[in-house]
Amino acid sequence: MPWAKESDLIDVKEKFPEILIIERKNSINIDVKKERLIELLSFLKEIKKYKLFLEHSVVDLKDILDDQKLFKNISSEKLIAFPEDRESRFQAFYILRNVEENKKIIVRTRTNGKLPTIEKLWKAGKWAEREAYDMFGIKYEGHENLVRAFLWDTYQYFPLRKDFPLEGFPNENLPSLNEVMWGDKLQGTMNYSSTHTAIPTLEDLEITERNRLKKKAQIVLNWGPLHPGTHGTMWFLFDLEGEKIHQCEVILGQLHRGVEKLAENEMYTQFLVYTDRMDYLSALCSNQAWVVAIERMLGIEDIVPPKAKYIRTMLSELQRINSHLLWLGTYALDLGALTIFLYAFKEREKIMDILEGITGARLTISFPRIGGVRMDLPKGAIEVIRAFIRRFPSELAEWEKILTRNRIWLRRNRDVGIITEEDAYSYGVTGPVIRGSGIPYDIRKLEPYDAYNEVEFDIPVGEVGDCYDRYLVRIEEMKQSIRIIDQCLNALEKMHPEEPFMAESPDPKKIKLSMDGIGLKVPPGEIYSSGENPRGELGFYILSTGAIKPYRVKVRPPSYYNLSIYPKLMTGRMVADAVTILASIDPVVGETDR
Repeated sequence: MPWAKESDLIDVKEKFPEILIIERKNSINIDVKKERLIELLSFLKEIKKYKLFLEHSVVDLKDILDDQKLFKNISSEKLIAFPEDRESRFQAFYILRNVEENKKIIVRTRTNGKLPTIEKLWKAGKWAEREAYDMFGIKYEGHENLVRAFLWDTYQYFPLRKDFPLEGFPNENLPSLNEVMWGDKLQGTMNYSSTHTAIPTLEDLEITERNRLKKKAQIVLNWGPLHPGTHGTMWFLFDLEGEKIHQCEVILGQLHRGVEKLAENEMYTQFLVYTDRMDYLSALCSNQAWVVAIERMLGIEDIVPPKAKYIRTMLSELQRINSHLLWLGTYALDLGALTIFLYAFKEREKIMDILEGITGARLTISFPRIGGVRMDLPKGAIEVIRAFIRRFPSELAEWEKILTRNRIWLRRNRDVGIITEEDAYSYGVTGPVIRGSGIPYDIRKLEPYDAYNEVEFDIPVGEVGDCYDRYLVRIEEMKQSIRIIDQCLNALEKMHPEEPFMAESPDPKKIKLSMDGIGLKVPPGEIYSSGENPRGELGFYILSTGAIKPYRVKVRPPSYYNLSIYPKLMTGRMVADAVTILASIDPVVGETDR
């Protein structure tokens, strides 16, 4: 994994002699006191060229600080910054990347509830800090408008704190209509209870809306959260003067399900099914990113059988085409091209049938496993996939004839929603969005996992960074996915049918590899590992204390940061561009909200 080395940071240590640099196999950390945090981050960005913002979040150390034995073990592994500080409950971390030199770094600090804002360094900090405030209650000094990311603003709790129970606080009386209208005695039957966790009232939602955007123009228009053009439950606010947008804000959370809280209460393999339900249009890619992260923590990445690696790579590329077909069909439909929608969904149905035949599922798949895959390919699978990739390129070429030089398509997409290279880094956008801005950033090339270092493919990039470039990049990505699938098929055809598809544990007493994953313990450590999902870099920051469940899982959803640039892109545009720009970003709400 391309982490910076301590030798790369000599000048950082000279300028900040009080920092601690901790180098380990799966990461490198710089621990700094929060008083010098901004100065250090600024130096890393401007001098060391760590310009791409990847993630910022917080770990609640309460359970570790309260358990002396656990604290001693975790401190010995250097998983806590400044362990002598027993008062600061939270540990904040910032993950940055130098794209030019392909190096990553994690900066850690401790706080008891307040941190300086990074908004002026990275625009993505606005949304990252809102999420940390929403989930942990961290206050950011100097933040422009610190409001909740997912929950309504009058909600009084912070769900990712360790003292917040998994089921929440059921302190609202919400009886069944049967009780209220017909007097049925339901209390105590079928696990029924008349009390419930808090839900927002219309007044709560109005307060939340007003806190997001202060009207400056003629009228505030609500778009969504139940509008077909938003492609999910997203709520947009447009401050309009006629049809020109002066301000834009996004309200998320309608699909928030507490995935990261659930991760702390599930075994590592059990959490796999929740990765399906984040970006539900690319479940296999999300599964793959999760199992690779755990394999790296266990140190077994190199013993995963080649057959399993090729199967996972091939199915993920089929999933990528599947996802891009849905994007293309709905994108074209939004702009009036119904024919492309029908064509794209016809081909997508073929992929869904292939995935169902191999895995038994069409949408939420959970096929990969830590150490391999759930089962071998069934007979005939290779032939069916081969038939699909033989026919699909000609279908795609026909669609390009309809769209790519169409004058209506060009006028709706060219020079609309331009993302500069500087903005791409600052907002932390990844995937086709950053590649559309001319930056060849692809995790499959920068950090090859599974069989990606065994196959040849190109990274398409744009020139202008507008909606049209993002369209061209995704079209070319489908062609490159066909190349990858073809090479995977060639490799699989040469393998003996009895080759293993699941790794055998090098030490069954320490590492229990099985299909159900019961009893699997991950040694104490931390990692940030990511995969290239169809929307961009899907990352997992995992902190393990050596138990069968992770202590903290932070999901880095590409849709969340890709969407964070939307208000900027819409400022000064017309309402008609709202659908075009949003579709070119291609967010999935299950992933943004988690």
